[in-house]
Amino acid sequence: MGKKFFENIQINPQNVEDLKELIPLSIDQDEDFQRFTRLRKVRNGDPVAFYGDMDDVGVKGSGCDPTYQEVGINNSQKRWELGDWQIPIKICYESLQGTIADYSMKTGTDVADLTDTEFMSYIIRPALEKQMKRMIWRFGWFGDTGAKVITNGGNLTADTRTELFTTCDGLFKRIFEQGTKNAAQVTAIDANTKTTFAEQKKAILKDGVASGIIDNLLMDADSRISTDGEAVILVTKGLADALEYDVKNRYKVIMPWEKVFEGVDMAQYSGVTIARVGIWDRMIRAYENTGTKLNKPYRAVYANIHQLQVGTNADGLISDLDIWFEKKERRNYIYSAGYIGTQILEEDMFQAAY
Repeated sequence: MGKKFFENIQINPQNVEDLKELIPLSIDQDEDFQRFTRLRKVRNGDPVAFYGDMDDVGVKGSGCDPTYQEVGINNSQKRWELGDWQIPIKICYESLQGTIADYSMKTGTDVADLTDTEFMSYIIRPALEKQMKRMIWRFGWFGDTGAKVITNGGNLTADTRTELFTTCDGLFKRIFEQGTKNAAQVTAIDANTKTTFAEQKKAILKDGVASGIIDNLLMDADSRISTDGEAVILVTKGLADALEYDVKNRYKVIMPWEKVFEGVDMAQYSGVTIARVGIWDRMIRAYENTGTKLNKPYRAVYANIHQLQVGTNADGLISDLDIWFEKKERRNYIYSAGYIGTQILEEDMFQAAY
């Protein structure tokens, strides 16, 4: 029969009889993905080409008949790599029988057809659209084409389905790979190395630690980043909360976080905008959790958002939902598909802490 719906909600005249009366459980308000990246409409294999500074010029004067030299301009090229994703879902009407959804179902021969019902309109579609937005966060930041669970040498929580991550390489993987190539772009966070949840939290809350991390991040950053008026620091909620705690205890000052749009808090630190990205924490807890510690629970990325790019071959990251009823099988189907990939525009134009 498949998965059940509403098996914990009783139905009788003394209980809920309308799906619209259901109260959704308290859920996290997810941040808007595109506030923290730049969307590009591209095709798989499209080039990203750059040019930079000219070779050094100007040498000691030699009088008559100087020696003329050739000069070049630094340039490079890389290509977009888009991976495909799909959402194939099937629902049998029998999974709703005997539940509150009975009240919203069609009758007679059409009972199996759930299209154009309150169940589809008020429950399934909104829940699916929210999960699709989270899917984009998962691919865009945590994607890894070589993802493995912890027991196989990876970082994913045991029993996590690796296909939830293998569509493309996300921005964190690209940041970590660049950090391995150039250690100067990484500001170390010692708390991440601790072996238990409690030790990780205790270490980040020590006096001066959180503010020291952000101070070092700013000082370690390339001068081109620090002089970019549009550069921001994206931080996990855990690090942002520790910074707020540290500033309050050390300087007796409350950091004035401002909700600039739904689900996003921003503040200023040393004249630089900091954005608290809580969905990072939720995904780390859900997907990068050994059961005793989290994988890099405290993270920060200092860059111009323009450098953090996400590409798709469509006009938007979220594709339309195709919903239909198959009469022969007496099942309802939902399908959506698309492509996504990421790029860090210039690999040396970010500073990360982890």
